[in-house]
Amino acid sequence: MDEHLDRLWRSANKIDMPIAFTKSKIIAEVQRTLSHLKVKRAYIRIVVTRGEGEITLDPQAAHENNLVIIAKELNENPSWWYDDGVEVIIADIKRTSSESMDPAVKSGNYLNNILAFNEAVKQGAFDAVMLNHDGFITEGTTSNIWIIKDGVIITPPLKAGLLGGITRAKILELAQREKLSFKEENIRATDLKAADEVFLTSSTKRVVPIVKVDDQQIGSGKPGKKTQELLKKYLSSLN
Repeated sequence: MDEHLDRLWRSANKIDMPIAFTKSKIIAEVQRTLSHLKVKRAYIRIVVTRGEGEITLDPQAAHENNLVIIAKELNENPSWWYDDGVEVIIADIKRTSSESMDPAVKSGNYLNNILAFNEAVKQGAFDAVMLNHDGFITEGTTSNIWIIKDGVIITPPLKAGLLGGITRAKILELAQREKLSFKEENIRATDLKAADEVFLTSSTKRVVPIVKVDDQQIGSGKPGKKTQELLKKYLSSLN
């Protein structure tokens, strides 16, 4: 929760939106919402808006933040994601640049991601991987992207133009703690397709093996051994 709220505050600061609520207040409201839902595993979305006001582009017209907490039961992810792996595409839609709408801002502005995901749906893929305007990998539509090449775990740097995922940070911490070889560096689509293993991470999906990119099979076409080991280590770290 702390990491998610810290990112909420960083995102609000980047778009010059003061938050009137305290973190303790938001946590209390989340707990109150969950107490009414009464489920073992829940999806939670916390939304803070600038507030009500006249229809205008002027952010100063809004006042008194609105806090919206959405919670619903979250079923366990399908086992085939982890047992068989998933297929992704490289989207034609480019990731919005940091100079336009910074992808590091966790906001409700998902149109860029929606258009890319729609490409994946049309091609029967699990997700779409988005490139920046320099041709480097940024992220999936709701996940971070990783490759393993010659035993080294690699993920794009934040400066490539992506949202710094909470799970991404946890995996980097885990790799450092376990003394695994890892680095953050730019990855091209050709690197993705030539990798020994590829996987994606997110808070809800955790660590999901990718076995095909476009028409290119990754490795043996089965979830990679190191990816599966990372998933086990990650799940153990949550307990």
